[in-house]
Amino acid sequence: MNENYVSIPAADGCPSLLTPWGNEFAPMIERGVQCAQAWLDTPGEIPLWWELVQARKTFPIGDCQDAFEAGFLLRIQQRLQRGTRIPVST
Repeated sequence: MNENYVSIPAADGCPSLLTPWGNEFAPMIERGVQCAQAWLDTPGEIPLWWELVQARKTFPIGDCQDAFEAGFLLRIQQRLQRGTRIPVST
């Protein structure tokens, strides 16, 4: 794995996911992962899209928001893929 890029940690039985973002965007990506995880862990009435839109406003427009969104959506992707993994037989 390229150490110059930030990875989303493994979760829900899915491997870590490499992002196209460099280490300078690590805080935004990590915040995106944290926000998505908090939404996943807290059953409630707040729609996913609302959580994403409101949280992304806390970052400057441009690459910072894009990096946050990458972390957020990749974490959601991991959750969605957990049920679609097919075990590899050896």
